[in-house]
Amino acid sequence: MMCNRIYLGDDFYPPIIDEDTFTQVREEIAILAAKLGRTELKQKEKITHIPTKFYMHEIIENYSDPIMQAEYIYSLIRSEVL
Repeated sequence: MMCNRIYLGDDFYPPIIDEDTFTQVREEIAILAAKLGRTELKQKEKITHIPTKFYMHEIIENYSDPIMQAEYIYSLIRSEVL
């Protein structure tokens, strides 16, 4: 809680902790992390976007059972990598 900026308050919610306390807690956490050798921040993996095109064949069959109809329609969806 002491590290979450939301608790400093905003336009709608009142502040639960003050800016000085927040800053002091962050500094203390940084000191403890350095003592434990946990100063390296992990970088998030970069998500690669693969361009894909989706298309669907014409619906020919109609089923009275909605589940069977949905399965049939989903089976018509095709994709290709561009």
